[in-house]
Amino acid sequence: MPEVNLVVRDGFYLEQVMGGRKETELMRFRHRVFREQLRWLPESQDGLDLDEYDPFSDNFAVVSQNKVVGSVRMTSGKYPFMLEREFRPLLPAGWKLEKSAKSAEITRFAVGEDAQGRRPEVASRLLYFSLHQWAMAHRVRLMYFVVEPAFFRHIVRMGFPALAIGSAQPLDGGVKCQAGYLDWSQASSSFIHWLRSVTVNPVADQAQSRAFDCLH
Repeated sequence: MPEVNLVVRDGFYLEQVMGGRKETELMRFRHRVFREQLRWLPESQDGLDLDEYDPFSDNFAVVSQNKVVGSVRMTSGKYPFMLEREFRPLLPAGWKLEKSAKSAEITRFAVGEDAQGRRPEVASRLLYFSLHQWAMAHRVRLMYFVVEPAFFRHIVRMGFPALAIGSAQPLDGGVKCQAGYLDWSQASSSFIHWLRSVTVNPVADQAQSRAFDCLH
């Protein structure tokens, strides 16, 4: 897949990170979110969030004013998933993941604060759009993920073709999580059109965006 650069309003852009200084900044951002704030993992001495999945996954960052404000990681079904290992307790007995070139896993999805201390909506939109863009580029139909129940309900309301796997369960640390997956073959054309318009079009009507959220 070619490197992604989507320049949007207010100077926010999405890029695929492949080494160098930007990768270090991305891993520091992930460390702040997942290890320092959420405490889902122990803090590392170097202040970087790196694990065994990074070498064979595609990492993306949302950047504003040279600061990483968002992250997401996509892992092809040709490789191991966290849902097979760390998150396996969330899978009902007998449930089998589809592991193939047409499946993938979404992890390390997060939006942080920009230089003004705000959590920008445009960063979220870029990350949402990256899921669809990456899936279409790789001909992926199913994308597995683990989120908190409130966030799962949010993306369903937005119109994402999200389906639950089993029920929400507490993991280590007591955080309640929900396993699920996106089935892009079930995504409506109106949702895809909306997702593209509010992400790529710098003059997309925010009122229309809020109305779509409310209707879904």
